Amino acid sequence: FLLTVGYFLRYLNISKEFPKSLNTFIIYISLPATILLQVPKLSFDTSLISLIITPWLLLIFAVIAVLVITKNYSSDVRASLLMTVPLGNTSFVGIPLIETFIGSNAIGYALIYDQLGSFLMLSIYGGAILAYYEHGKIDVLFLLKKILFFPPFIFLIIAFSVKVSFFSNVESYLKILSQTLVPLALVSVGFSLVFKLNEFKAIFVKALFLKLLVLPFIAFLFLYPFDIEEVVFKTAILESAMPSMITAGALAINANFAPNLSASMVGIGLLVSLVTIPIINLLI
Repeated sequence: FLLTVGYFLRYLNISKEFPKSLNTFIIYISLPATILLQVPKLSFDTSLISLIITPWLLLIFAVIAVLVITKNYSSDVRASLLMTVPLGNTSFVGIPLIETFIGSNAIGYALIYDQLGSFLMLSIYGGAILAYYEHGKIDVLFLLKKILFFPPFIFLIIAFSVKVSFFSNVESYLKILSQTLVPLALVSVGFSLVFKLNEFKAIFVKALFLKLLVLPFIAFLFLYPFDIEEVVFKTAILESAMPSMITAGALAINANFAPNLSASMVGIGLLVSLVTIPIINLLI
């Protein structure tokens, strides 16, 4: 419903900058509040370590797979899929879906997967891919600044450093701010959706299959042998099944990395994931 609301808002006389305004509020207010509310409650054990390792393991697998399936394609197609296949929408789409399928007790784990997985990947790996395919060189200092000054990451460090009781006096305020995350995120995603079937249909189908089905299956094979909490196990697999990150798609489009292919991975991928994720959840 919220995705639909966001999509149809674009037909009203609303600025195209509207999603940026929502995203700014989410990044500076909603996500930090949610992090401060949920992360201090987490218990740190081997389950949490496996949650952090999973997205990075999948990154390695996804990069190798993309390099293989794009060996006969141009560099812009390869760059597009190197951005949109490994990087998932584990925050704006992931957190609402994790809350829906697992419950609010899983939000903290989803935030760990997102911030120590997807966000760091976007900053380090995504930045490196953009720099390499656009300019042929990588600015390490710029990537480091981008990580250290990202508000949710700063608040994640703070949340790791304090006890739950530290925020007891302001918990009611944090809850109110945290509750803005899901509606604002989904409306923003809906407003930003673009559906463009492109000339790369064969590679698009392969990439989408890899993104939505193969990666969560790899995550399952990796995590299954370990004795980890059920909520962590489910969170990691469902987060690995999320569609392509909108920010990664937007950066790929702006860099002219096969724009139609990048848009399709985000837009069509999101719609398909609304079918595949519930099925994966049932299989788990």
